[in-house]
Amino acid sequence: MGKKYVVRLTESELTDLITRQLLDPKGDNLLGNFIKGVLGNKTPASRTSSGGDTLKTTTGGGAVTGGDETFTQLDLNTPEGYKAYEEIADNFIDGRSSNLLGIRGSMLADAAKNTYNKHKKYVPAELALAQLAAEGGFSNDPKSRPIRTKNPFNVGNVDSGANVTHGSVQSGIQTYYDLIAKNYLSGSKTASDLLDNFVNSSGNRYASAKNYENSVRKLAQSARQMAEPVYASLNKTSSSDIA
Repeated sequence: MGKKYVVRLTESELTDLITRQLLDPKGDNLLGNFIKGVLGNKTPASRTSSGGDTLKTTTGGGAVTGGDETFTQLDLNTPEGYKAYEEIADNFIDGRSSNLLGIRGSMLADAAKNTYNKHKKYVPAELALAQLAAEGGFSNDPKSRPIRTKNPFNVGNVDSGANVTHGSVQSGIQTYYDLIAKNYLSGSKTASDLLDNFVNSSGNRYASAKNYENSVRKLAQSARQMAEPVYASLNKTSSSDIA
């Protein structure tokens, strides 16, 4: 009779082992096939992210791909991820006292999806919403710069008085998302890093206000709190699917 061995693994080690088996591209390992059979061939979401954030192990029905303590990354190329982004934005927007530009969550979700597919950088809804509020995109004054220029994030509306006017609000929103992805989330910099020092790859600040980071951080935290039920719903759906 052969020798018997007892192998002790920590919970973390066991989780990593199972994840590697489930994500094995060859799909011909005995343990992996057994686990897949138990789960009905469902596998957990990837634990990698192009945004550089520290990832959470979560499935979210494939809609959640990662995140950190401040921001959760959604897969905008899935119906669930897109809908969650849209809902998070709408929840925040509906709480504002003014919305002269008629901005809706779908407008932000469309821009975020376009930007991710072009630049492979995820711009969190909470960050965009925080800057939208900080930059006056919800101003109740129709003569204010972001409103009259249809440039809700004030991209190019500089302290010297020069303005950039867009033909549509969607154009102004898309310009912001592309700018953040290309110039601010460059290299390994994350959206969370910007809350501490909102500078681009050239070291230039997004806004000249000294307390800008603090203002954006508080608004992002508020948006995050409002978004928690949306993320919780995704995780609940995922758990139900696996069960």
